[in-house]
Amino acid sequence: MAAVRQQILDAARSVFEQKGLYEASMSDVSKAAGLSVGSLYVHFRSKEAILVALIETADVNGAPFAACTTAGELLGLVEEILLRQQGADSANQAASTALEVAAIARRSPEVQAIVVKNYEQLRANVMDAVVRVGNAAGQVGKAEMQVIGEGILSLLIAAQSQTLIGVPTAVDAKAKAARMLITMLHGAPVRAKR
Repeated sequence: MAAVRQQILDAARSVFEQKGLYEASMSDVSKAAGLSVGSLYVHFRSKEAILVALIETADVNGAPFAACTTAGELLGLVEEILLRQQGADSANQAASTALEVAAIARRSPEVQAIVVKNYEQLRANVMDAVVRVGNAAGQVGKAEMQVIGEGILSLLIAAQSQTLIGVPTAVDAKAKAARMLITMLHGAPVRAKR
């Protein structure tokens, strides 16, 4: 059962990224999964139920921030995330699909709850990384760490939002701002480590 469910989720992710949520049908997902439409309904009651499962399992919780122990690692990760926003796929269907998810979240309390939970996990992981790096450097206090963490999170969210609506992300300016914030956290210039 779990393997078939994962097979459906993998197929749905691919179909949603190619066609978008509104254009994709359960028939499209069943074809991509190599299953009958009836088999899909055994596991998921609707396309929105598949979407909910995908959002619940999405890797948006900021887990890579847990590995950051130095200012260089934190800067390297932030720069990497920002650069991905301007990559070749920034204007593709994945961005459109994310906008569709946002629209669904506005009218579906279930989807909104998952999106909020994922955001809160991301925020917590970013803030934990900033505190960890800040405590190791010993250059700023708790209040300053809070401001720096919120600034870094805001840069990441702004870049993603700009990508989603199809406007230039100004990645270079955001990377410079991140470098400035992390330099303040560290107390000295920082070299990104990847």
